[in-house]
Amino acid sequence: YAYVNYHQAADAERALDSMNFTDIKGKPCRIMWSQRDPSVRRSGVGNIFVKNLHEGIDNKQLYDTFSLFGNILSCKVVCDRETGLSKGYGYVHYETNEAAASAIDKLDGMLIDGKEVQVGVFMRRDTRPDQEVYTNLFIKNMPYEWDDKRLEAEFAEFGEIVSASVKMGKRKKFAKKGKKAEAKKDEDDKEDGAEDKPAEEEKPEEEEAKPAEEEAKPESTEPESLGFGFVNFATHEAAAAAVEAMNDKVYKVTEDGDEVEKALFVGRAQKKSERQAELRSKYEAEKMERIAKFQGVNLYVKNLDDAVTDDMLRDEFGGMGTITSAKIMRDAKTNNSRGFGFVCFSTPEDATRAVNEMSGKIVAGKPIYVSLAQRREVRRAQLEAQHAGGRGGGPGG
Repeated sequence: YAYVNYHQAADAERALDSMNFTDIKGKPCRIMWSQRDPSVRRSGVGNIFVKNLHEGIDNKQLYDTFSLFGNILSCKVVCDRETGLSKGYGYVHYETNEAAASAIDKLDGMLIDGKEVQVGVFMRRDTRPDQEVYTNLFIKNMPYEWDDKRLEAEFAEFGEIVSASVKMGKRKKFAKKGKKAEAKKDEDDKEDGAEDKPAEEEKPEEEEAKPAEEEAKPESTEPESLGFGFVNFATHEAAAAAVEAMNDKVYKVTEDGDEVEKALFVGRAQKKSERQAELRSKYEAEKMERIAKFQGVNLYVKNLDDAVTDDMLRDEFGGMGTITSAKIMRDAKTNNSRGFGFVCFSTPEDATRAVNEMSGKIVAGKPIYVSLAQRREVRRAQLEAQHAGGRGGGPGG
């Protein structure tokens, strides 16, 4: 982005009217009045959200459609960064709430380029309605034989269904487990029975080659079920009932000639950003749980000789108390020792005793350093505090 400052307000207005949405090196620019006060932009006053837009509508068309209801501060259609294609929604920021309300009243539910658009007040993510009120479900681990109709039929008892769709594509093929073992067993059986059977009874090579020719058929290019899909209900109550009844429901199916049991997963459909945030939160919670579990019992040991092994480390610290684990950290590629490791005791008392008695002890010809294990960010904060304290003073005199 950039700023252009004119001497005359009339010149700025003319530039805004004539140059807005013109291409600059292949990209349509958006021009608006500069707002030095960020609270004006962040307040949300006059800001509306427009969705279900036709993919052919660009910034200028959106501006021309909504400018009838008041002065627009900014207007944009959200596009995919990689393809440049419209994502089907956008934003219009009016100067006043009255103009925004008028646009919502007149355009919500109207047809624009053949599509019924939805227009409403823009709400930040943290102020949106409860995420638990959902209607769209994600279903995975489905039998591959299910199509859209079968999926809809399985969920129809819970309420009115707006749409049901099985994701189609090309499945990755994985070799069955136990194939090699079965092949080896057949070979062993042949070897065991070779002495009893005359050589004449062996099948000719020509006959053995036939099945291989039959197997070499071209793979189908038709799309097939990927084993997951979506069901969108008309009401949240129906969706919640479907989750309660269908999640973990087991179906017996035949796949690749084997009878298997498949337990469905049924839950609220989430956006990618929601899933990532949930996974990050789960990872952080597990990380903090591990940290709390080993707080005060896990020791960090460094300056270890390269010849020291896990067993040697355990033996050296064994006299201090009950050890739950002892591990030398090694290079992933070379498997060489990195010169440090960890010893975890069952009680904080044993760990404290080990710190007091083992630090400085000679192990394999080198004095080792022993301390309570700390997270990297905690150590960094302590070092920074030490350096800051050291810089505060100076030489006396």
